Amino acid sequence: MAGLVGLTITKSLRWQAKDEEYDNTYYYETPDGVLSPAELADAINIVQATEKAVHGLNVNFKRGRIWSAGGTKEENITLALVDLSGTGTQIGARIFGEAAVLIEWECDRLNIDGRKVYLKKFLRIGSVVGNMDAEVAQGREGMTEGMMNPFKSYADFVQRIQPLGGAAWNLIAPSRRKTKRSLNGRVNPFLRSREFRRN
Repeated sequence: MAGLVGLTITKSLRWQAKDEEYDNTYYYETPDGVLSPAELADAINIVQATEKAVHGLNVNFKRGRIWSAGGTKEENITLALVDLSGTGTQIGARIFGEAAVLIEWECDRLNIDGRKVYLKKFLRIGSVVGNMDAEVAQGREGMTEGMMNPFKSYADFVQRIQPLGGAAWNLIAPSRRKTKRSLNGRVNPFLRSREFRRN
């Protein structure tokens, strides 16, 4: 059976007079065998670089962590913990601090009611990304196809990563539901707002 790891990228954003930390967590099905420290560090670097491309300059990257995720809380252990640096690369105007882009990947199984199941990721982006206009940034209009392209690229890149150019790590849900390889993630055209801690 393939391995399962969790990978978290922790960021911070100045919001409501304080630096608020938040993170995005990914679960990957990994190849059998022991993962080397170099592979683990490269996996963090790949996801960090992909995230930076869709976050603003006001979002600071703090930590990357990978842990074994196949057992109980007592059995799972940290495999890599890396201090990160730098910010997002988007230079657009700041937006509402809790505004986020919702990405969804369809999973390969239906739920008990026969409905499609989606793995969801909220990206709290910090600023306007690409050619997003004021109407979109303020939530009055949805993104056009062109505005969604950076997020579609993000969704494609994080769905399957290859640390050190080796065997692929495939994005899955914590329940081990696999995302459909034939389908890229879909981007909700409207910015969302919610309380963030971990997603």
